[in-house]
Amino acid sequence: MVYLSEAMEERFREFMPYRPYPAQLQYMRNVFRIVGEGGVGFLEAPTGFGKTISLLSATLPYPCRIFYYSRTHTQMRQVACELERINALGYGFTGVVRGSRIQLCLDREVRGMEDYLKADEVCLSRIRSKEDDVSLAELSLHRPDITLSSQDQLPSDVPLYCEFEGRRVEIPEYVPRSAPTVASVESLLSYGEDRGVCPYYLAKVLSQIYKVVIGAYNYLFLDPEFKGHIVVMDEAHNIEDFCKEAKSYLLSKRTVERAVDEIREVDRPWASDVESFLAFLLRFFNNADFKGGELLTKEVILREMEENGVTLERLEEFLEGWPLIINIQRELMAKRGRVVILDRMRVAQVYAFIKEFTSSREDAYIGFWNTEEEKNTSLEWMCLDPKIAFGEIMSEKPRAVILTSGTLSPLDGVAARLGVPDAFKMSYPSIIAKENIMVLAVGNGPNGRTLTTRYEVREDEETILEYGEAIARMVSNIPNGTIVFFPAYHVMNQMLNTWSTYGVLGSMDAAVFIESASSTASLFSSYKREAERGRAVLFAVVRGKLSEGANFPDEAGRGVIMVGIPYPNVSDPRVMAQKEYYEKMERGMGRKWYLDHSFNAVNQSLGRAWRHKDDYAVGILLDARYSWRENRRRLSPWLAERTTYVDPRTPFQTVERMIRTFFEGWRRLA
Repeated sequence: MVYLSEAMEERFREFMPYRPYPAQLQYMRNVFRIVGEGGVGFLEAPTGFGKTISLLSATLPYPCRIFYYSRTHTQMRQVACELERINALGYGFTGVVRGSRIQLCLDREVRGMEDYLKADEVCLSRIRSKEDDVSLAELSLHRPDITLSSQDQLPSDVPLYCEFEGRRVEIPEYVPRSAPTVASVESLLSYGEDRGVCPYYLAKVLSQIYKVVIGAYNYLFLDPEFKGHIVVMDEAHNIEDFCKEAKSYLLSKRTVERAVDEIREVDRPWASDVESFLAFLLRFFNNADFKGGELLTKEVILREMEENGVTLERLEEFLEGWPLIINIQRELMAKRGRVVILDRMRVAQVYAFIKEFTSSREDAYIGFWNTEEEKNTSLEWMCLDPKIAFGEIMSEKPRAVILTSGTLSPLDGVAARLGVPDAFKMSYPSIIAKENIMVLAVGNGPNGRTLTTRYEVREDEETILEYGEAIARMVSNIPNGTIVFFPAYHVMNQMLNTWSTYGVLGSMDAAVFIESASSTASLFSSYKREAERGRAVLFAVVRGKLSEGANFPDEAGRGVIMVGIPYPNVSDPRVMAQKEYYEKMERGMGRKWYLDHSFNAVNQSLGRAWRHKDDYAVGILLDARYSWRENRRRLSPWLAERTTYVDPRTPFQTVERMIRTFFEGWRRLA
């Protein structure tokens, strides 16, 4: 057991720009314990808690590097800002934000691109040798050690520069003496402009030696080895899905067709074996005897492949031909006269899929035959076990791994499914005052009808109208902005259409905004502006863009209403496969995953409203099933302790009065 000495605790306090709350001190003590003993920790700390500054204060004293991963650029910027605040106290800790070329290129045109691979191609096409002014593409034709990809390793023995619009920008080989101590995206761009140095490659150089390396989750599998270092995964509430997606793969018929086009463009006799293999693979896509949506084992897929000429022998020969893929890349560059990166080559994409498909654990994967896109059938090879990706991280033997978020509950389930059931787990109290948070679980509407989105009554018109009247009356008692979350788009659309038909939607005492699958940030901006002026309601979907990617502080989120419980669609073959996989691992684990997955989304959506210690809002759980015991214990503790379960016999007017009273108290304070 590692204990936090008074001297060490005082050391942690020295790094805090302000006096830490008791809960923050406990958080730091636990981080110290996890790092000191070496292990994994799941730390659930609500929004506004100060997780970032607490984590940095507790880990910076250790003589090892910190790899800090988060989900958005805003969150990564916050880590850099907190590090600068610590340094302002007299320290000189180094830190760098790993950004993409789209964030870090000095060319505004590249920074305006949406296609990351296109930005990578443009970047690499501009790099030239200082010595003989040869392009990187030309250099790669004669250097077998140079394989151009989005995560390229540039030759270390050749000084390089980038040229665009008459400017020459140096590609750094080492850390310049005057490099920023905390290299945020903004400081890297500023330094690059002033010194004529590429910010993207400077960040790559700094990430090799700086103490704190800050990046998006995709860098987890790209950064240098973690042995002996600290890995932090912030905003880790979707870590299971991330791990499974990181080890899932897809191959479409169109990709194979375009790979064939690449081989024909090369038109070399030595590429004929690759073209022959692709022809058999195309025959498989054209003739496979699978139904759309069908789940497939590896054995079934391989048998169907063999019947169409994609034999095991041909698969092995194709996988032995990676040098041919590199030669095809070089031939394409020579013919096109420009950089062609491996990531964009369709034949390389086919190779990557076949390699992962043939080498993956059969018991942890399931195939999905997707025919939704007409004339472009695809084969998805889906990972069902997050332990595979998480195990890769652990195999690097980091000193400690810390996963933290405002909503990680239920903690036991996620730890077990990631393969670390004995990890340290703790949920911390909110630093937001209790009077700032009120959550009501309401199971009956204004007319006494039971509120639920259970499948049997989901299309019942009377239940839908009961929901509409309940929400309209609640919204009329909530000042400024209210977000109403539905379990799925089709549920939201059906309810909104019914409410519109019967005039419920038109009677809403608020400006109405509706999320769609194609909504952009402008919808949120418009809603937020309206909410700042007066009453506004935003209808959105759990697991959509707004339930995860947007925050609703202050007037933008005085109320959050959850319509139903967002259980995954049990008739979805993917959901069925996932549930069955966990059941095979351990009896009851599939059901537990199903419930945990649902309530993690509930916790995440509810938590969008309280974004700082002085924020206040009402959360409303509109479904009778929230009162069930097994559901109650799946709410995050900081929300559960503020939740009132309204007795079904309680008149709806009482619920309205509770909401009004909550906000009247705040109006008196204002």
